[in-house]
Amino acid sequence: MLTERQKLLALEHRFYNHQKWIPKEGDYYTSTRSDLELYRVVGINETKIFTVYADENRSETISEWDKETFLTEGFGINRVHVPDFIFKI
Repeated sequence: MLTERQKLLALEHRFYNHQKWIPKEGDYYTSTRSDLELYRVVGINETKIFTVYADENRSETISEWDKETFLTEGFGINRVHVPDFIFKI
């Protein structure tokens, strides 16, 4: 799970610094909701992106999303990349 500071830094990274994200396996992301949930990309193929909750209290159920719209439609516009450097702060 994220800390409140890490969530704010991830939001800053996306919205204030205007950083673009091209998802890759192993990346973490959160949402713009007022929670501290964290998700991890566990696989990518030609058409799908596969994710899981990164919280140890959640199941390892894999969700799949259309690769083409992962960041642009529906819930996708609310995804916020959490770069590795944020976990070291």
